[in-house]
Amino acid sequence: MIASDLDGTLLGDETALEEFARWLAPQREQVRLVYNSGRFPESVRKSIAKSALPRPDAIIGGVGTQIEMFDSGEPLPGWPEHDIHWDARTIHELLGDEPRLKLQPAQFLSPYKVSYYAERATIEELTAWQLKLHSAGTKTHMVYSSQRDLDFLPYGCDKGTATAFLAEKWELPPDRVIACGDTGNDSAMFTQGFRGVVVGNALEELKVLDAPHIYLAQADFAAGVLEGVQHWMSVSDSNLAELSIKSA
Repeated sequence: MIASDLDGTLLGDETALEEFARWLAPQREQVRLVYNSGRFPESVRKSIAKSALPRPDAIIGGVGTQIEMFDSGEPLPGWPEHDIHWDARTIHELLGDEPRLKLQPAQFLSPYKVSYYAERATIEELTAWQLKLHSAGTKTHMVYSSQRDLDFLPYGCDKGTATAFLAEKWELPPDRVIACGDTGNDSAMFTQGFRGVVVGNALEELKVLDAPHIYLAQADFAAGVLEGVQHWMSVSDSNLAELSIKSA
């Protein structure tokens, strides 16, 4: 299973994307493809329609808050798992008066995703906002990326846990999942025991990750995805087992 971010990862170089699509075509009987984006599935479908993006098996959207099967367009039952502790309205109320936070436009929000712009937020600011929510009894998962985008999601719900949930449904062990990304909101995909690919053009917030199960590609965008995927698919089962032990 290849689970890849889109913007800045598979998308960004159309020629490289076309090469990735050509490589993938004869592999489709053995490889499941999943797009894992901060955007919602409807937006992802528009990109598929107007680019060389291959048709995926599923779309994970909204920074892991949605899983949608591509052919049927139906959401995967049981996700999010932790919505019982989630209340988007309370988050709006608690953070609405924070001067450093600017609510993102409605097309980037959903019942399971509250997002703000927070330019160059400090660790102290991020901690204070999270603590404000927790002190009010609101249990959330916070994701900050690109030194700007601040997402609040249901606790335990992110790109990594959504990918793991889908892989489990398909009965795929973690070492048969290759996760690819370029920014901080992709980092959760590298904490689930998957094989990781960080593309060459990735932001430093992701490039600093250093572990045996993460491959730092030299090439950018889709060329970096292809480089990383080919690397992991060439690793023997015995080496995969050794890497799993090291990264556990």
